[in-house]
Amino acid sequence: MRAVTHRLRSHRIALKQSSARVGRWSSPLRRVGAGSVALERFRPGGGHVSREGGAPPKYRQIADDLRRRIDSGEFLPSGKLPAERKLIEQYAETSKAQGTIRQALAVLRDEGIIESRVGSGVYVRSWRRIVRNALERLSAEQWGEGRSVWEVDVDDRRLEVDGVQVEQLPVDAGIAEVLGIEPGSPVVRRDRRYLVEGVPVIRSTSFVPEDLARGTRITQRDTGPGGIYERLAEVGHKPARFREDLQCRMPSAVEVEDLKMLPSTPVVEMVRYAFDSAGRVVEVNRMILDASRYLLRYDFPA
Repeated sequence: MRAVTHRLRSHRIALKQSSARVGRWSSPLRRVGAGSVALERFRPGGGHVSREGGAPPKYRQIADDLRRRIDSGEFLPSGKLPAERKLIEQYAETSKAQGTIRQALAVLRDEGIIESRVGSGVYVRSWRRIVRNALERLSAEQWGEGRSVWEVDVDDRRLEVDGVQVEQLPVDAGIAEVLGIEPGSPVVRRDRRYLVEGVPVIRSTSFVPEDLARGTRITQRDTGPGGIYERLAEVGHKPARFREDLQCRMPSAVEVEDLKMLPSTPVVEMVRYAFDSAGRVVEVNRMILDASRYLLRYDFPA
């Protein structure tokens, strides 16, 4: 009984130490190198009021009404909005200024609701958000049976992976600390971009200690059925739990180009840590998501 108690205490200490390393490392990483109908209708930006508590600016009033009309189905996905001249007529009681109409359209464009097509006009964006259910996609039942975690996200939509780069390199101090290895120790770095229906949606960069990746398909372009986590399980370091840290921010110029997104659209920067049963961090994955392409879902028991 004493031996069991000692092992449990040691395991808890290992988990705390791993979490402490992760927490200290979160900051240095920051600058490295159709959901449910109900939620889709719960648009950002609705019901704006001025800072003084009065009526919202005129362009916001127009944007809110256009958003309402889109949500009601008056303008369908891929459907064209009225020309600016027509919108000026429709909202003449609010404002007859072309600049106000353009500001309103810019709000909806920044929210990812509409898109402009050169020489054609403004259209309702037809993109169906990727529903990312973290608990379901990371369950051992998913990757442990040889399925990709992406199968949960994309359903029947076309998924592509491009720009895959796999290299072994000496680890920097920040990543070394969270992985529990010495700075300069070798790690396998996997960098790739994911596209859904030809649209870039996420950039993902993983770091795996070289001693765990050695001799496995983690060092190859294609990691095989079940991906990195199934390969780690095969060498005795099956992920037992995960932690994901998320922060929203504006994209860098490199990220705007990489994900083909508007500079005014936020990204979700997500860092995932995979722990084995001993509490060791066996993989770290930094992901940059186009926030307008995703719905992040967390479904768990009370």
